[in-house]
Amino acid sequence: MISQARHIGFLASLAMQSAASSLQYAIPSKPPQNATPLEPTPIGMLFEFYMWPSYMTNITPPMHCVERLSDIYGHKTPIRIGGTTQDRATYDPDFDGYISYINDDPLVAPMELTYGPKFWDLIAKYDTESMLGFNRGDNNRTNMLSAVLEARRRAGSQLWAVEIGNEPDVYNMWNKSIVVPPWNASQEGESAADWAQSFIDVWEEPLPIIAAGSYAVTFPDNPNWPNVPYLINTAFNHSGKAGVKTYSGHLYAAPPNETDLAGEMNHAKTVSDLAVFTESIALSHSEGRPFILGETSFHPYDVHMDETFGAALAALDKSMRAVTMGIQPLFNWWSDDQINAPFYGGYMAVLALADGTRIVELDEGNSSYAVYVIYSGQIASKILLVNTDYYASGVRAEARFTLTGLRASRVSALRLTAQSSEVVTTRNQTQPSAHPTLGGQWFSNADCSSLGSRKIETARVARGTATFSLKASEALLIYV
Repeated sequence: MISQARHIGFLASLAMQSAASSLQYAIPSKPPQNATPLEPTPIGMLFEFYMWPSYMTNITPPMHCVERLSDIYGHKTPIRIGGTTQDRATYDPDFDGYISYINDDPLVAPMELTYGPKFWDLIAKYDTESMLGFNRGDNNRTNMLSAVLEARRRAGSQLWAVEIGNEPDVYNMWNKSIVVPPWNASQEGESAADWAQSFIDVWEEPLPIIAAGSYAVTFPDNPNWPNVPYLINTAFNHSGKAGVKTYSGHLYAAPPNETDLAGEMNHAKTVSDLAVFTESIALSHSEGRPFILGETSFHPYDVHMDETFGAALAALDKSMRAVTMGIQPLFNWWSDDQINAPFYGGYMAVLALADGTRIVELDEGNSSYAVYVIYSGQIASKILLVNTDYYASGVRAEARFTLTGLRASRVSALRLTAQSSEVVTTRNQTQPSAHPTLGGQWFSNADCSSLGSRKIETARVARGTATFSLKASEALLIYV
């Protein structure tokens, strides 16, 4: 947890920085040495395990929205199929459907579920790099390995990575049968390594393919809880490490505060939360493996602020900041039958990163304001400005970003905005003007198409300098 002294200092810094209204940044003409290389598809989409068949067969618009991201990338968007319900799922090779569970509300995760071989056929049908989760928490190794072999047979060529268990650090909290209290780092590490070896023994090829870790706790309440550095430094032997394709973590705001949207969405808070992964990233890269975020969201439990426009800006900022730290790919949640506000942030992040080769962050990370520069080759092609100041009503504060070192005489831009930080989307979209807009447009819940008239802003550059105004809770993607 954040110490009290650190928390007070964080808030004091936040107050001083939020008062700033004029900022200036020099845009490097070429990628600086600390610029991070970009993968072709650095941001993917995450689908809860039990919802995957519904999204593929009878719920719109999730897959339409994934296709829109693919159109921007020029490549199929990577996906993760997993989450809490993967560790509640029992594989039945004789079950003729996709998945079966009993639940009054199909959008509430069931406590028990059964799935059959057809589940994997939908992965083959979508035909993209997929990260797939299996059940370790229920401690039925025979069932898990049976599912593994059938998944390889039906969708092996689409499987980019396989994870054995989801958020095993909190198995004790969920009363999972595999747990022997107190379920500390050594116990979980030994279990993870043992199950990984069992997987390797039956999978055989291709290797490496395991996504190891997938831990939920950003700031551990208990220093003995499991973490990726423990897996790398202690738990995994040479055989286990050879089978690992990537190490993985999950990002949620920590410590969670369900009412303080102003503090939770702030850029300085995002920087602080992501800093916990610094050691994991370095160790993963030292092993020649990437470090990814299997889940990138706001809070580990559904709370109101998770569906707000403030959450959309947080999703945008978290995605960009994570990528600059070398975390690629990362997966943003989809968990509903409509387009929630956070998708706007994820979509804008994909717009910013697509076709880029390197990225650098210019801000100090201690204020409400973020500045990211994306390069294509040796030329700066896009600049993303983010103002994470909270706004609900009254006078809407404004920040002015003055950029120097621009080459073009005129630049264009798309603005992400909403009436306030508290705006949420609706299923029926009867009041589209109340929705977030990106370049003046919003997304249709029918097929994820863009509605409304597109608004492209332009600005004149004088002697390499231009100034852009962003109101509280806005982002601006500038094409240079």
